[in-house]
Amino acid sequence: MKRIIMYALLIPMFVGIAVSCSEAKTDAKKLEGKWKVVEVKGKKILEEGLPQMDFNMAENKLHGNGGCNIFNTTIELDPNDVSSITIKPAAATMMACPNMETEDAVFQAMNDVKAVKAGQNDEEMLLVDANGDVLLVLAKN
Repeated sequence: MKRIIMYALLIPMFVGIAVSCSEAKTDAKKLEGKWKVVEVKGKKILEEGLPQMDFNMAENKLHGNGGCNIFNTTIELDPNDVSSITIKPAAATMMACPNMETEDAVFQAMNDVKAVKAGQNDEEMLLVDANGDVLLVLAKN
């Protein structure tokens, strides 16, 4: 009998912990402002000159720096899903830099963004694809 009571108490606790640790979708409008891109598809960006994104949610605009080139684009929000965001193809300057690998990865990831998830704290946001896989990790600038 004691085992049944113990399991009855422990199972909901473990389920609660598992659910609370999962990344939850959040309102895309929380992206307002300037962010550093600190990770692209699981790869941390360690070099100087981190890519940056500046979201203007009132005007549905996004501009920033991919690590080398400046870009401008628009974003699309879904009024039926507050976490939904689509980043339209960006117009960018065409400078050549020694390491274009990071910038190419950022621009490719931007094309696949479909939603926003909360990060580990208020200073972090995750841009994810349609499957919920993390594409870009942003840190508040």
